[in-house]
Amino acid sequence: MPRFMRHICYLAGFSLAMFAYTGGAFAAPPTSQPSPASAQPAGGATPLSLTTGSMGTTIKSLFGPKTEEDYFSPFDIMNPEHMRADMPLQIGGVEDLNLYMGLQTVGRFQTLQQQNVSIAGVKQAGLDPGFQDPFANLSFLASIPDKLDVYFDLYVASRPHPNTMYAHEGYLLFKQLPSPFDAGPFGQVFNYVNLKVGAYDLDFGDDNYRRSNNARVQRNPLIGNPLIDPNVEEIGGELYSIKGPIYWLVGIGSGTTTEYFDYGSSPSVHGKIWAYPLPDVRTSVSAYHVSLGGTGAGFQNSDLYAAGRSGEPFAAVFGGGDDPGSILPQGGKDVTAVEGDVTWNHWPFEVYSNIGYTQDSDVNGSAPGTPAERWLYGTVEPVYHFTPALYAAARYSFGVANAVDGVETDGWVDRIEVGAGYWVTRDLLGKIEYVYQQYHGFGAGTGVVSGVDASPSPRFNGVVLEVSWSL
Repeated sequence: MPRFMRHICYLAGFSLAMFAYTGGAFAAPPTSQPSPASAQPAGGATPLSLTTGSMGTTIKSLFGPKTEEDYFSPFDIMNPEHMRADMPLQIGGVEDLNLYMGLQTVGRFQTLQQQNVSIAGVKQAGLDPGFQDPFANLSFLASIPDKLDVYFDLYVASRPHPNTMYAHEGYLLFKQLPSPFDAGPFGQVFNYVNLKVGAYDLDFGDDNYRRSNNARVQRNPLIGNPLIDPNVEEIGGELYSIKGPIYWLVGIGSGTTTEYFDYGSSPSVHGKIWAYPLPDVRTSVSAYHVSLGGTGAGFQNSDLYAAGRSGEPFAAVFGGGDDPGSILPQGGKDVTAVEGDVTWNHWPFEVYSNIGYTQDSDVNGSAPGTPAERWLYGTVEPVYHFTPALYAAARYSFGVANAVDGVETDGWVDRIEVGAGYWVTRDLLGKIEYVYQQYHGFGAGTGVVSGVDASPSPRFNGVVLEVSWSL
């Protein structure tokens, strides 16, 4: 059996196991979606209220060490409401509305080296150690508890735009309809569902709850993200359940990160099912589809896999760019993707894993020809907490290509990351990571894969240090 077919069988077996696991017997399942009781984060940090005079007390607690209770929050942040940043800083309020703000910053030093790297046939030089650009996020939340959230955030500085502030997410989250629509059968529906509308990161896969997103890095136990990292912000709506034991989400989006009206293209659709079959286990299955082969300008594409606005931390490797080192499958024109995720949390252990498949049936869009691209990918990420403040983590992630831009291939890429983190205070986190990544088995006819000539078997390795602060 060809190697790619073996991976497909593995994916099918994994998906069947996930389905059986999700639909089977449940041991003491939750009856409602785990989520924070209010707009402040599950971590338990005391809000710094500029209106109540509690600044001295709060600053003292923020400067204290982490505890098991406020660091290890098994599944509280793994729900569609809480994909955004934590915002413990209450900066004001009027009547029943509270206004919160969050700020995240990150700085890094790297010593990375690359070998066998060529771009368009031109061999690339090595790299020197040095400091990366600092990045920052700024977020705001206006919340009427249990009724409405209004959220938006900004990338103050990012890898794609280190000197430019620009918007990331901005949406409304309805937990109840306003009067008089809250009465009657239609209003009662919101006892079981929430509705998110606006521009937001799609809830595809569970790594969105753990990954680094520009300067928001403290949910990620390591510094890099997985090798193939589905994440995209689109304009649209998501409807999701808040009552268990099996939860669901359905959504529709623009298919792109901006408005898009080319004739013949359709919006994206996505869905997700998740459950807690055991008290320490979460499983989920996600799916996504979009077709952007319209007759317009032809440059619009889905960025679920084809790009990452939040950037990557391995600066300058493989030619640099917005996502250095990442595998970015597809042209993003006619995309179908599925992913299964399993998370096990049992103090002092965590294990997160996923496996997914994505194909672009026509990377040319409206241009002649229908070249396809197909990838299988996966991740396993164990974490061990020595104390609430000190932990060690590792990750192995891979991408196996069946076709790249219409060219059949047996090539594959993998990345190994090993690291540790230490919470200096409740909001200041230092990390260190060793990373090794290499391309394998691509023929000369495969051409370029994610910006680099694939056939010379390019690779990079080295150490990255990261210090982050979040409030």
